[in-house]
Amino acid sequence: MLRDRVTGLAVVVLGVAYWGAASALPRPLLQQDVGPEVFPRLIAGGLMLLGALLAAGPLLRRLAGWPAAPRVAEAGLEGPADVPAIVAVLVGLALYTAFYERLGFVLSTVLFMAVEIAALEVDRKRWIWAVPVVILLPVLLYLLFDKLLGVKLPTGLLG
Repeated sequence: MLRDRVTGLAVVVLGVAYWGAASALPRPLLQQDVGPEVFPRLIAGGLMLLGALLAAGPLLRRLAGWPAAPRVAEAGLEGPADVPAIVAVLVGLALYTAFYERLGFVLSTVLFMAVEIAALEVDRKRWIWAVPVVILLPVLLYLLFDKLLGVKLPTGLLG
């Protein structure tokens, strides 16, 4: 599809621009293994990779002998977008940003992930898997950044 190619190329260009912006970040005075550009470059690399895969999707599908992706109407997805879910995601992101410092990383991330999963209308069977992920992932990320990488995240109410 032409739309996928154009979108994929736009994401690749965004990734390249993000990589360039990450390269312009000032170096710390002390020599560190992990500089300020590492995580933005990881994001930029992911954007470039995923954009390239999106742009090359139809070609890769053809080379692999897979059938073409169904059009939106054929997949039964025609009609207006799910506006309430989109609004819930945006409101959740705004609340996450507003209460991040006060609640702390772990608590605000748990609440944010729970709201987002609820907005996606996950069925009961999947909630069995989602609840441990919603609780454990923020804790593990906090420990990774705080203990291993030395990046202080806000503790908020839990600290």
